[in-house]
Amino acid sequence: MDETNELKNGANLIVLDSAARILVVRERTRKELWMLPGGGVDRGESPRHAAQSETEEEAGIVTDEADFRLIGFFVQKPRGVVFLYETRRFSGEIIVQPNEEVAEVRFMSLEEIMERAEEFRTAYLRMILHYKRCELGIETTPYEGRLSDKVEFPRHLDGAKFKDIVLSV
Repeated sequence: MDETNELKNGANLIVLDSAARILVVRERTRKELWMLPGGGVDRGESPRHAAQSETEEEAGIVTDEADFRLIGFFVQKPRGVVFLYETRRFSGEIIVQPNEEVAEVRFMSLEEIMERAEEFRTAYLRMILHYKRCELGIETTPYEGRLSDKVEFPRHLDGAKFKDIVLSV
């Protein structure tokens, strides 16, 4: 099979700090947009392990895949499936020195992410919003869908007003 046509699954991790802010990484390439830590799942590797090792590589923090909760999986046509996990447990300090792949790493609140939406890759915004919708009980966990599907998020973070949309990605 031609390697360029091979299916490639991915795995991303939502890491939350004690203030429930989300760990995000600004990539050095591709216009330096923000994204969730993660990457491709190598042949023979579990999605959990891929999310764990990519997060450590990109952000410098250590997580334990046993602490991960599956949030959802997204079909990414024609490439494969992206698995999204969440953890509130980590150790170490985030990377402060830029490198070849990463320009910056930090924690952002959902409000800050939404204010800076144009600085994020669309797929990652969709994953973050699906995560929040699952947390609020708007969607079931694990969520199953496509990365290409638009997602909407209510203005009121308590989920009280579903028609009052602040962001549609």
